[in-house]
Amino acid sequence: KAQKEIAKKVKYVFIAGDLVDGIGIYPGQEEELELTDITSQYEMCVELLGKIPKNIEIIISPGNHDAVRVAEPQPTPYKEFAMPLYELPNVTLVSNPSLVNIHSTPTFPGFNVLMYHGYSFDYFIANVNNIRLNGGYNRADLVMKYLLQRRHLAPTYTSTPLIPSEKDPLLIKQVPDIFVTGHIHYCVVSSYKNVSLISGSCWQGITSFQEKMGHKPEPARVPIINLK
Repeated sequence: KAQKEIAKKVKYVFIAGDLVDGIGIYPGQEEELELTDITSQYEMCVELLGKIPKNIEIIISPGNHDAVRVAEPQPTPYKEFAMPLYELPNVTLVSNPSLVNIHSTPTFPGFNVLMYHGYSFDYFIANVNNIRLNGGYNRADLVMKYLLQRRHLAPTYTSTPLIPSEKDPLLIKQVPDIFVTGHIHYCVVSSYKNVSLISGSCWQGITSFQEKMGHKPEPARVPIINLK
């Protein structure tokens, strides 16, 4: 009952990538999938998202499991595989990364939400001692703080595949109010210099591949921010 009361007040839902499991993302994945067709995966995703009331805005950016190139910045999922997503009236699809403004009015500038799936996180968790020795995959907030301090979402050249560009699309040009990430399947909520740091959870238990990589998923947790 308490959760339903909170749910009635929700205005926005942010999903920072990996709407689906994808196909061929890691060795032996097909053996663990119930749906081995990417289009069917998106159809099921849309079926679930369609249960969210239409007065709630859903903002979605892609991740490395989605039907889109892995190199960043990532555009929105390809329509040939994910067309049903584009037909949901309350869904806004954005690139990864994206800076999204919500809740603005003529007298209030709103909140700037930086969305980044977090593909570069694996590199920094493995290579930065302060992160690796203080929780690793359970401390997305340490990675997010590290990136904010450097004003870049992948400050080491090899930390994520990049599309060549004249302007660096992963540069953090504007300090956000809220920084939302995903990728590591572990829920963390923290704050750094008035920036709310949120690492989303997941809807999947641990896979054999995640176990080998040292992930400890924490599924079915939804962080909520009171915008007041």
